Amino acid sequence: MKQFALFVLAVCMAALGTPALGQHGTHQVEITGDAWVRATPPNRTVTAAYLAIRNTGDEVRRVVGASSIVAGRAELHTHIHDRESGMMQMRHVDFIELPPGETVRLAPGGLHIMLMDLTRDLQPGMTVPLSLEFDDGHRLEVEVDVHREAPDASGHGGHGHDHHRH
Repeated sequence: MKQFALFVLAVCMAALGTPALGQHGTHQVEITGDAWVRATPPNRTVTAAYLAIRNTGDEVRRVVGASSIVAGRAELHTHIHDRESGMMQMRHVDFIELPPGETVRLAPGGLHIMLMDLTRDLQPGMTVPLSLEFDDGHRLEVEVDVHREAPDASGHGGHGHDHHRH
C-alpha cells in the first residue's frame, strides 16, 4: 500500500509539474543592475528606458513589447550605423532576443525602449512603472528610476532591481 501511495504521489507531482515547467520553469528572466529612464525637459513627449535583462532559463526568450502608464506608446529600438551617411540612426525592432544564460544590456547608443506620447514630464528622483512583454505572453513589471544621465557603474544614483523576476 505504501508503494502505491508513493506512486500516486509521484504521478500527481509529475502531472502538476509539467504545465508549470512549460510555462515558468524555462522562462526565468530578471532585471540586473540599474533600470533607468532619461529625464525630460518640460513638454518633451519622448524619452528612452534602459536596463539589463538576464535570461536565467534554458530557452531563448524574446522581449516583444513594452508599455508604461506614463507613455501613450512604447517601442523596442536600436541604433545602427548608416554606411551611406556615416551617421547613427534609430530603428524599430520587432523583438529583443535573450539567449539562455546571458545578459542583454539596453543602453544609450544601442538597444533601448522608446517611451512616446509622454503624459507627464519625467524628473530626476521619480520612478515610473515599465512593463515588458515576452514572446510567451508573460509580463515583467519593473520600477524604473528617472535620471538625467546613466547611473554610474558602481550603482550609485539608482536602485538595483535584481529582485524583479519573471
